[in-house]
Amino acid sequence: MSCKFLIASAIGLALLGCSDHQASTEVTNAKLEGAHLDTSKAVQVTEHKQTTFSGHDKTNIVFILIDDLSHYGVTAYGANRLHSYDGEFTNKAFSTPNIDALAKSGLRVDNAFAYPICENTRIALMSGKNNDRNYLKPKSQHASDITFGDAFQKAGYTTGLFGKWKQTRGTKEIPAEKYISEFGWDDYAAFDVITEGQRFINPNLVINGVEQNYNGRTDVDPQTGRRWYGPDIVNRHALRFIEENRDKPFFLYYPMMLVHDDHKPTPDTQPNSIFDEFPETAQYNNEGGDDRQYFPDMIEYMDKLIGKVVDKIEQQGLRENTLIVVMGDNGTKETFGHVLADGSIYPGRKGGNADNGLHVPLVLNMPKVIPANQDGTYRSYDGLVNLTDIYPTIAEAADIEMPMAEQVDGISFWPQAKGASGEPRQHIYTWFIGNNTYKDADDVGIVYAFNKNFKRYAPSKEFPQGRFFDLRSDLLEREGDKVVNAKWGIKRFSGLPLDTLTAEQRAGYELLGKVLDDNRLVPVTSLTIISDSDKLEVGQVTQLSSQVLPTKAKR
Repeated sequence: MSCKFLIASAIGLALLGCSDHQASTEVTNAKLEGAHLDTSKAVQVTEHKQTTFSGHDKTNIVFILIDDLSHYGVTAYGANRLHSYDGEFTNKAFSTPNIDALAKSGLRVDNAFAYPICENTRIALMSGKNNDRNYLKPKSQHASDITFGDAFQKAGYTTGLFGKWKQTRGTKEIPAEKYISEFGWDDYAAFDVITEGQRFINPNLVINGVEQNYNGRTDVDPQTGRRWYGPDIVNRHALRFIEENRDKPFFLYYPMMLVHDDHKPTPDTQPNSIFDEFPETAQYNNEGGDDRQYFPDMIEYMDKLIGKVVDKIEQQGLRENTLIVVMGDNGTKETFGHVLADGSIYPGRKGGNADNGLHVPLVLNMPKVIPANQDGTYRSYDGLVNLTDIYPTIAEAADIEMPMAEQVDGISFWPQAKGASGEPRQHIYTWFIGNNTYKDADDVGIVYAFNKNFKRYAPSKEFPQGRFFDLRSDLLEREGDKVVNAKWGIKRFSGLPLDTLTAEQRAGYELLGKVLDDNRLVPVTSLTIISDSDKLEVGQVTQLSSQVLPTKAKR
């Protein structure tokens, strides 16, 4: 008999014996009574009400995710020039005035970290869980995963997703174009759903369950008089969503297509003929429709589109009861570098697990709630923020519950955003398998923990003794006499010899070792589904609970 339900995440794939592990029947509000619980990670709700023009007193959430940009790709972080390692430009000036304005009138987070590539980040962002709980393989997010879309939808919010999806290709029962709805989205216009296709000129999109393929079109966009441009199309859907929902609470998730390759001119690239005549399809490696000289233009157009979202919120009278969050999903592509004020270059390294693969921009803005410096400088938060912290933070800001909050690894820093002292997160733990499957984790998995000073990697096939780095003097992790040349040109260094550590380094090594041990992946040995009835009539609803052993099991 095929299994018709799955319990998500904390027990993960414990039910893979079912006939189809992507079964889509929802089981909501299941209570994982025997699962590993950490009540300190549950959101702490604080009341927040505010007079607005929107017809309701709830907090709207707008979460914007930039694709492939390190923190130095936002000029609020102190770098405004770009370097091309393949000779397309050097010291190329750029600016992000709209994001900078949000940071200056809100909060700039200086130590925000993601996964090294986008899909791993997106799974963790939407669920608030580290990848070792629920990341299976590329394009296979499970319908039973409870996402921030689910949580806001359940709380009565209208939810919209506009931009890059990438996280699934659907199931046997539900095709990819419909499967997005399984994750809590009422309204969506998304790229990379059925297939990746094209994102920029004449893109492949899915709009509310209907494929919209612009490939090969020769007509022009009537709103711009130019060629159809994917980022413009989804941006207009986001603006429409704001306008249509101005009188009710909404959650807008805007995972942008920019600034990911392929690299193409934007509608603002001058002269206009460059965009109007540029090849529609692309080859990579700076060839045939992928031209890296336009990377600075792409950053500035990304910022321009964010400005349109902010302007629409202003126009609709929603500014004071809308929290805007802008974040990056991973580091800048390795073909580019960020030129710092002293002339040194911070290299991009998307895909790498050092700082330049993980360190991303993060800005929060909500007038009269998130304070700003009054002297024109940026107010910054220096505490560690992991990408899993976004979900509990926006949930606390909106005063909504997180279903199965005990499974969420993120920690809210909403009090700190509003000005409270302290740093709720003391370290970040990461389990990363890249574009591989969880079955290959023993061969390819990279597991590490770090704080502001030190970083420790768990033992792996490449480095059986593990690795250790002092981030204060070796931020990009280039210490060590052994180097492993990995995929995408990534170099992994062996780190400090353990017999040379100072007392302070040794203390950091031991502390992070405990973090790794506390988070080790423990397999499920026993799973019991508990129900008042073993038989249901069509349309009947019942509450299920479960017991998982051992209690520290994650998957």
